[in-house]
Amino acid sequence: MIIGVVGLGLIGGSIAKAYKRVEDMTVLGFDQDISIMDFAFMAEAIDGKLTQENIKECHCIFLATYPQGVIDWVKTNAANIREETIVIDCSGTKEKICETLFPIAEEHGFTFVGGHPMAGTHHSGFKYSRCDMFDGAQMVIVPPTFDDIRLFDHLKTVLAPVGFADISFTTGEEHDQIISFTSQMPHIIF
Repeated sequence: MIIGVVGLGLIGGSIAKAYKRVEDMTVLGFDQDISIMDFAFMAEAIDGKLTQENIKECHCIFLATYPQGVIDWVKTNAANIREETIVIDCSGTKEKICETLFPIAEEHGFTFVGGHPMAGTHHSGFKYSRCDMFDGAQMVIVPPTFDDIRLFDHLKTVLAPVGFADISFTTGEEHDQIISFTSQMPHIIF
């Protein structure tokens, strides 16, 4: 399987490293920071650079950037994504992203789902990424429809190497309300 990862910070770097621990996985990565690309190659987290020319080779593409970056990347590259590919964003909000990108994905024939891996650290950046970051964690998915059992099964298969213990499905609106509520809770230090 060929995996693409856009954004090689903590989340994208950890996704890339998780797939690299499985045999017969190829990971193509992209980060705007050339030095991060160099580190990802040296750490053997990626096998090559994700480019407009090789996007069509990917079975799944993770977009681990800021929300507007996700939207911009899909709009720029939609014509290069093959129909069998699943594109999963990993940003913190879903409603605007999904409302914008579901129609674009449908128009171009690929599958886009909102995604939120529920794990991380208080550190950021590729140097803190780990292959086991998501082992036992939950992955929240916002699908384009809630009646596509084949898509759900396919997502479970594609995401299995990352190590998620559970995959849950919700709407973009519900996701954002929950995240908004939890991010506004006071932080209690013991």
